[in-house]
Amino acid sequence: MLVILILCSSYFSIIPVAASEVEKTPSDISLDVLEEEIDEYVSNYIGQSTPGASIIVIKDGDIIFSKGYGYANIEKEILVDPQKTVFEYGSISKLFVWTAVMQLVEQGQLDLHADIKTYLPEDFASQLTYEKPITLHQIMSHTAGFEDYYFDLIMSSPDNVPPLEEVLISNQPQQIYEPGTTIAYSNYTTALAGYVVEQITGQTFLDYQREHIFSHLSMNTATGDPTLTNYSERDNKATGYLSKGNGDFTEGKWSYVPLYPAGSVNGTAEDLAKFAIALMSENTRNSPLFSQKSTLDKMLTQSYSPDDRLLSNAHGFWEYDGKVRGVGHGGNTAAFSTNMVVAPEEQFGVVVLTNTSSEMDLTYGVVDLLFGKPDNSLHTSTSNLPSAKEITGWYTTARQSQSKYTEFLSYITPLKVKEISENKINISLYDTEGTYPQINPYLYTLVSTDHPILGYILTKAYFEKDKDGVQRLTNGQVTDYLPVEGDRALPWLTMSVVILIMSALYFIILPIVWLINYVKNRKKNRQHTTETKVFWMFTLTGTLLIINNSMLLIRTLLSSTMLYVDQLQLHIYLNWIILLITVILLLLGFIQWKSSNLKNSQKYIRTFTLGLLVLLVSVLMNWNFFDFI
Repeated sequence: MLVILILCSSYFSIIPVAASEVEKTPSDISLDVLEEEIDEYVSNYIGQSTPGASIIVIKDGDIIFSKGYGYANIEKEILVDPQKTVFEYGSISKLFVWTAVMQLVEQGQLDLHADIKTYLPEDFASQLTYEKPITLHQIMSHTAGFEDYYFDLIMSSPDNVPPLEEVLISNQPQQIYEPGTTIAYSNYTTALAGYVVEQITGQTFLDYQREHIFSHLSMNTATGDPTLTNYSERDNKATGYLSKGNGDFTEGKWSYVPLYPAGSVNGTAEDLAKFAIALMSENTRNSPLFSQKSTLDKMLTQSYSPDDRLLSNAHGFWEYDGKVRGVGHGGNTAAFSTNMVVAPEEQFGVVVLTNTSSEMDLTYGVVDLLFGKPDNSLHTSTSNLPSAKEITGWYTTARQSQSKYTEFLSYITPLKVKEISENKINISLYDTEGTYPQINPYLYTLVSTDHPILGYILTKAYFEKDKDGVQRLTNGQVTDYLPVEGDRALPWLTMSVVILIMSALYFIILPIVWLINYVKNRKKNRQHTTETKVFWMFTLTGTLLIINNSMLLIRTLLSSTMLYVDQLQLHIYLNWIILLITVILLLLGFIQWKSSNLKNSQKYIRTFTLGLLVLLVSVLMNWNFFDFI
């Protein structure tokens, strides 16, 4: 009933196409039935995966379809209007950074291949801790080598958003990969590129973006201000939601992004469509972004790929593998999901904005509907292809934290490659799996899956291999997947889990048993020795470590979209305080144990407790639970 109500009350605006000039989308949908096809597809998801959506289709420099579906606000029954309803663009905002960079490249003020510190103030550059030089070219392709940093990415209040320079210094991730070798999506480096624009132009990135992009395109509702201060369109902004499943939604929070060049832009679907149209200009006269058509062409030309058989990155734009090549970007905030893809050679583009976090059925599904997907069922002969046995195993995302306790998040959902036959594998990820035949040496393509999400994430799988084995599994998009090795290999992971489970059971159950015994002995007026009391306190430090870090894990998992340093750092401090108390009690315990006449059973218990506590601390340290955020 909700779906029907939402669809019947949707706002729409369609520009008709003359019957004599019927054209088609890249997926072969006739434009004269475009509305029916989109409506039929959207009807399966509006009110289910998201309360509302704006969808725009562009052809030959014009908006040929503009329609709002569902609610911008469920409670107030405000309908989505693609001309008026404001959404958070999320990481589509990054495209404005790359556009700004290319404008400055065109002017000769930036070199994509120069060390980025060339363009930074000396006092600022000296505070950057990365070891190996990086370039804007590597930043655009997300191959600068940085780990992911999960903290303070989104603020719940505009009052908590510090200046960009301060954020870049205080939120520095570590450089964990050789620059240019590994795709690991980075909000941090994108914001750093925005800061470079500030230094070159003498303007804040907000001012530059408004003056040289938004104003030139008449994107009158668009703003990159992370605080939304003096934003005239606040009243038109959609309410963001979190999906609870089965068409139920809970209201989310607006996002205020400290690394604002990477994801803070708000605006309508039709304003974003103006940007998409500008990317498909056929000449300089109708391209307000650049003075030379060659600059636009260069920006949208592939600039990086792990293999020449993969579509990957075009100066910060992700390449889309449809029936025609597209370029664009998706976006996610705490309560909004978006996508924009254009095919410049076809003069065709799609914009999809939704007011739900992590929505993919519309943001990616509509793009697939209109762009189509290549036929992956046609593949080459399997003769003279390497065996699938060479690449089987466990992999984890390269977009991860390695220096903070949040590293564990990347191991919750590892990627598994399993051999089906000599030249066919099964890949499982996020509780879904797909079948991939080998079409070229070490290149596999998805032909079937139990859920479309795998197709959005990993349409092709290329295994980069040398004499030392597989170096990475890559689709050329967003993040590579790296073999799980060393002390993160399955045997060691299993051992860590076993130690944690044993420790949790032992240090939680044992104090309960002691408490029961204490009550019994107290009734019998039995006194406990000082040594026993010290041992009890020593054991309780293990209990406190379990409780403290369990709380840290729970808080992290429950608030993974908004992790705040000031809230979670306390747990790290407590770990050190508990460890200090443990050491002191251990020294006191040794003194007491030497002078006490302990039974063998008591010695065994104390030895086991000490050994288990040492193992617990070692595991926590190995997984960075003692490393300050």
